[in-house]
Amino acid sequence: MRCPICNSENSIPYELIDGYEYFQCGKCKSLHISDDVIRNIDRGESPRIYNQSYWNQELKDALERARGPSLVRAGEAILYCRRPVTRFLDVGTGPGYFLDEISRLYPNDKELFHGVELFPPDEHSKNDNYHIGDVSSLKDGKYDAGICIEVVEHLTPSMLSDVVISLAKLSHERSIWLFNTGLPEYVMKEDKGYLDPINRGHIISYSIDGLKKIFEPHGFNIFKLPGKSFAFIAEYNPGQEESASFEQRIFSPIKENEDLLIKNPLLYQAVSESARGYFYYEGYVDRTQWALNLDQELKKIKSKNNSNV
Repeated sequence: MRCPICNSENSIPYELIDGYEYFQCGKCKSLHISDDVIRNIDRGESPRIYNQSYWNQELKDALERARGPSLVRAGEAILYCRRPVTRFLDVGTGPGYFLDEISRLYPNDKELFHGVELFPPDEHSKNDNYHIGDVSSLKDGKYDAGICIEVVEHLTPSMLSDVVISLAKLSHERSIWLFNTGLPEYVMKEDKGYLDPINRGHIISYSIDGLKKIFEPHGFNIFKLPGKSFAFIAEYNPGQEESASFEQRIFSPIKENEDLLIKNPLLYQAVSESARGYFYYEGYVDRTQWALNLDQELKKIKSKNNSNV
C-alpha cells in the first residue's frame, strides 16, 4: 500500500477498524486509513460528516478541553515562542469555547486571541474574534503563535498541506504553532481506540517524519514536544533561533511572553509545571532506557564469558 504521507510503497496492514483498513508506513511510521479512502475524502466522500450531529457528541469533550488542556497548550505555545506574542490564533476552534475561556482569564487582552472554524456548530461563541471559514479566509494580519487542538488527525495529507500553506502566509519569522494530536507512539501504546473513522473521524496518526514531509517545504521546522506523545511544534523560519533548545524555551522564555502569562498566575503555574514536568519525564525515560540497554549488554557479555569457561 502506498503511504499517502511520504509516498513510499512501504505501508503494511495495521488494523481493521469499523470495517476500514488502517496501515502503518514502514518508512515514515505514520498510521493511516487506506489510500483509496483518503482519495474519496478529498473528493468530499468522508466516513464522518461534520454536521450538527457530530457536534452534538463532541461539545462536552470540547468544553472540557477548552477549560483545561487547550489553555495549558496555548500557554506552552506562548512560553516556547521566541518572539513577543501579540496575536494568537486557535485553528479549528470548534464552538469557540477556548476563546471564551481565555478571554475570561485575560480580560484586558481580548484582542490578542482569535479563533477560526470551518464547520461551526449551530451555537458557538459570540466573541468578536470568532471567525467562520478556513485558515486561508483570514485576511486581517499575521499571528505570532497559535494552537490546533485535535484537528490534524481528521485531515488528509492534501487538506493538511493546504492548512500549512495558509499558516505560512499568516506567520512571522519564529511564529510558533502547537498541534495537539495523537502521534503513532501515543496511538499504539496509550490509546488504541484513537483511530476512529466513523464516530470521531480520526483517519491518520501523523509521525514526526511524516509531518516534516508536509511542513518543511513551506518553511516550518517540526519538533516533538519533550515527553509528549500527543503534540508537536511547527516553527516558521526560525533563523538563528533554530538552535534554541526546549530547556532554553522553558527556563528562559522571552520577557514579554513570560509577562503575558504571569497576568494570570494560576495559568502561568499550570503551564510552567506542565512544560517542566514532561521535560523531566522524557529525561527519566531516556535514562531508564539507557540503563536497561546497558543491563542487557552486560548480561550478554556475562553469558558469553561463562560459555567460554
